[in-house]
Amino acid sequence: MQYHDMTIEAAGATLERTPDKQRIGHFSVRALGSPAGEMRPEQAAPVSYDDKALQLALQQLESRALDQAGLVALGRQLAGWLLPAGVRELLAASLAAIGPDDGLRLRLRLPPQLAALPWEYMYVERAGGGDGMDGFLALDPRVAIVRHEALAAPGSLPPTSGPLKVVAALASAEGLPPLDLAREQADLRQAFAGQAGIAPVFLPDATLDELQAAIPGAAIFHFAGHGVFDRQMGDLPGTYAGVGRLALYDQPVDAEQLGINLRGNGVRLAVLGGCETGRRDGVSVWSGVAPALVKQQIPAVVANQLPITDACAIAFSRQLYGALVGGLPIERAVAAGRIAAYNADPAGRDWGVVVLYLRDADGALFGGAADPQARQAAADQARAVMNVHVEQIGAGGRIAGVTGSVSRGSLASTITVGSAADATIDGAKLTVTGGEVKAEIDVGTTTGKTTISAGEITL
Repeated sequence: MQYHDMTIEAAGATLERTPDKQRIGHFSVRALGSPAGEMRPEQAAPVSYDDKALQLALQQLESRALDQAGLVALGRQLAGWLLPAGVRELLAASLAAIGPDDGLRLRLRLPPQLAALPWEYMYVERAGGGDGMDGFLALDPRVAIVRHEALAAPGSLPPTSGPLKVVAALASAEGLPPLDLAREQADLRQAFAGQAGIAPVFLPDATLDELQAAIPGAAIFHFAGHGVFDRQMGDLPGTYAGVGRLALYDQPVDAEQLGINLRGNGVRLAVLGGCETGRRDGVSVWSGVAPALVKQQIPAVVANQLPITDACAIAFSRQLYGALVGGLPIERAVAAGRIAAYNADPAGRDWGVVVLYLRDADGALFGGAADPQARQAAADQARAVMNVHVEQIGAGGRIAGVTGSVSRGSLASTITVGSAADATIDGAKLTVTGGEVKAEIDVGTTTGKTTISAGEITL
């Protein structure tokens, strides 16, 4: 899957205190470019919001107090602000223009006051209405939400070749809640076992000296442990000044120190499994660990903006690395990980915790396993596609969708028929115990006794 850029810029963020003691935020937003066109500066849409109500919703999100209806309500608000009229039309037109087999990369260019908001929960109602989970953009593999920092960046790096050296630093620092790192390491070992495309180096109870010795030549740095964000109230309500740190076994390491240790050693991706490693203070662009690593020229960083459970973090990592071994772009790998985290806790909100920062022009950073069969097998676990396109079906003709079972990965089944006369069209018939399934039927015109069955999906 190839991803195309749609850059969305928010600017002019201010916070107004009204005489009746309300806080009203203001900014403007426009699409700088997309497959369907762009908006001129004078077309930027003005946006206003109630900051007090927003801060209450964010507190509820962090404390896991929002049910699905509450998540949908927050997601509608976020999408209403960042995807207002004009931008939303370009989003829909861009998805139609790139076709069903490609993806759309939403590059968010945000001022510091807005970068702290959880835009990964944006919700856009699908055709036909309803409040289903399919309205969350981050759960759609065709839409990648990427945090973009305005930096001088190189063009696309050529994909790597050969095994990916992954340095996995695991640490449960004293004085912080204990973590099931033995389970994390066991799960990572299982994900890596038999994978010709992964060369893991594990650092249990990782210290800074051990990390410094192991990191040269690594393509990926993976951290499993606590991330902490020391914060104080900022000058504006709802903003904080603070510094993000990773809690290694022997000491906390701030973003600048970590970046100095990673840069220049070939690291293309940093996966920060610690809680709150992606948090921003709303004022300083580089206060969080993840954006600071982008500043230190790490092409891609995956981090968490909120606390995440062990179960969801492990599920995310398993699918992320499987997709990378399959040679899929980082955007698609993150999508596979999100869906796995959702499957681990469908009633929760941890699928939206992950934040992707992409400095590189293209997310195709890794070539996957050197062996073609191993690479294809890994890619198939992350996604499978079955497309049937027929211009015309005559009398007595029949088309049937895919049948079988799905236990992991992603399956997309699409049947497109121009016209059908006295024909039978049956959709997918599947038993689903895990993973993601999307089944569609699109029929132009029918005549005679044509019958269309949506199919059967058993969960």
